[in-house]
Amino acid sequence: MAIPNGVIFIWTGTNVSIPAGWQRVTDLDDKFPKSNTDSSTNPNVTGGTSTHTHTGSSHTHTMQSHTHTISYGVASGTIEDSGASDQNGVSSDHAHPSQTSGGPTNVSVSSVSVTYTSVSNNPPFYTVIYITPTSTVGGIPNLSLGLSDDSGFSNNTGKYNGYYKCDGNNSTPDLTDRYLAGATTGANAGTTGGSLTNAHTLTHTHSITHDHAQLTTPVSAGPFNSSTGGSDMASKTHTHTTTINSASNSTSDTPSTTTTETVEPAFKKLLAIQNRSGTIYTPVGIIGLWLGTIANIPSNFEIVSSMYGNHLKITNTNGDIGNTGGSNTHTHASSSHTHSAVSHTHTASGLGHTGSNQNQNTGAVVTSTNSVHSATITSVNIEMGSANTTADSSSNEPEFGTVAFIKYKGEKGGSFIFNLLR
Repeated sequence: MAIPNGVIFIWTGTNVSIPAGWQRVTDLDDKFPKSNTDSSTNPNVTGGTSTHTHTGSSHTHTMQSHTHTISYGVASGTIEDSGASDQNGVSSDHAHPSQTSGGPTNVSVSSVSVTYTSVSNNPPFYTVIYITPTSTVGGIPNLSLGLSDDSGFSNNTGKYNGYYKCDGNNSTPDLTDRYLAGATTGANAGTTGGSLTNAHTLTHTHSITHDHAQLTTPVSAGPFNSSTGGSDMASKTHTHTTTINSASNSTSDTPSTTTTETVEPAFKKLLAIQNRSGTIYTPVGIIGLWLGTIANIPSNFEIVSSMYGNHLKITNTNGDIGNTGGSNTHTHASSSHTHSAVSHTHTASGLGHTGSNQNQNTGAVVTSTNSVHSATITSVNIEMGSANTTADSSSNEPEFGTVAFIKYKGEKGGSFIFNLLR
């Protein structure tokens, strides 16, 4: 047969071992082949991207209830006794028992939209080198690959003498259920990677503010002892109104989507078959690729219109030939997520003494502007309730180059009979 320059087949070896008389098709390096869309659309158009992302819906979370323990320190300074004749003041040394706050009030968790981090568009792939003759040659070289839509294919039989399905057996590469990506320029074939599963990290931050209700401290633990040794001392029965000041925090982690979904481009399956005959040979019906114009497809090849618009995916079994699936765009189902706990505490105010107490002997008013308690408030984790996000639609097509899939029809006359009988 005659295979002119421009008809493309597949090489799975090293770059330096490309057969003599053949050369690398660099236009398909780093590209996944995708069929042209129709009979009037020429191939050799690029598209797709290596990654994709989404914008997620705006959402907020609920704050789980929590409390704090507040411990009061010994008051500092002095408490002046305005009516005592035998002393100028009484000691402020006293404390109050600790107590527990109520639950959060005035809770505000900001509503924010989500950015879905970028993930790869590459489906499961095996890298190959696409090759074409440097001039017209007589057939497909030994160890080169072609494609087939023949469900009756059987290893090394009939017109397929010397050809084997690429399933990892008979020394063939295992290409089952993989997409054939062009290897990086100058690189060898045989690299694998990609995935059908698609999970994103949700990057976003919520601002959180909340209060706790004011508290009235319990009675003091003991009286105000006299600082001068006199008998007068202030009444021990008094309270404080403790204000727990607002706390402002923010989430800082990046939760992941909880739904992992299958994402792959729209495909149609063909069988990959390798020439292991030890010589050049081109069976009738074998499929190659074409980057030229539709009008210039060689006369001994015909376009495989059933591939229009689809990415190439290799079959698992003969029964898979022609199966389609996938989609070039996708979104994500509503995804539940929460955030890691945020440790926080509060400050307190309102712990000074006022003129509401009396000397227990004289009845004089006890006032203070400089005697206060310290307050220690325990740190507590803010736990967030779960919330759902939804994602907008995004393309998941990997970087591709469009091709025309073309099938060898055989030659007129004796060459045609030879190809059928071999």
